[in-house]
Amino acid sequence: MNAAAPRESWRRTLHVASGSLGLLWYLRVPAVTITAILLSLLALAAVLEGLRRAGAGTRAGIERLSFGALRPEEANRVTGATLLAAGYALAWLAFPPSAAAPAILVTATADPAAALVGTRFGVRGRKSWQGSAAALTVALLVLLAQRIGAGPSFTAAAVATLAERAGARGLDNLTVPALTAAALTVWR
Repeated sequence: MNAAAPRESWRRTLHVASGSLGLLWYLRVPAVTITAILLSLLALAAVLEGLRRAGAGTRAGIERLSFGALRPEEANRVTGATLLAAGYALAWLAFPPSAAAPAILVTATADPAAALVGTRFGVRGRKSWQGSAAALTVALLVLLAQRIGAGPSFTAAAVATLAERAGARGLDNLTVPALTAAALTVWR
């Protein structure tokens, strides 16, 4: 186990937990409430991004509050968490809830699966075909579990996998939910 392993495990856990935002729609939480939650999380993320740049002491405090989830390379750029909040909000605001909610769940699960399998069986530090296969499999299972037809599920899972694979580190948090929701919208 390397020094980054606990941080990456914690990041994956948070990523999966973020899927609860997609579950809200299935629990029949009103769309206006989900919109308010997503926009509030995005605003909070933006405020934290600003505070991280306010000074070294503030940045260190925010890093402590993250319980080690921030990567060293995120010190001078937008964090993956902020991009994830933006991706969820974008998917929710641009597409119908019936497409955005499953896209959020796919994003919350397929990306961590790709990272876990890719790190274990692929080439460390790069996207791997093993990780992409895991992302495709998990995305497909998540969509099928939501009783989305086989054709739309496979297409959306493939789009999610390509967006995850093509995205620069962290940028996939923005593109996967939006592109997955777009694919589901086209099929409906």
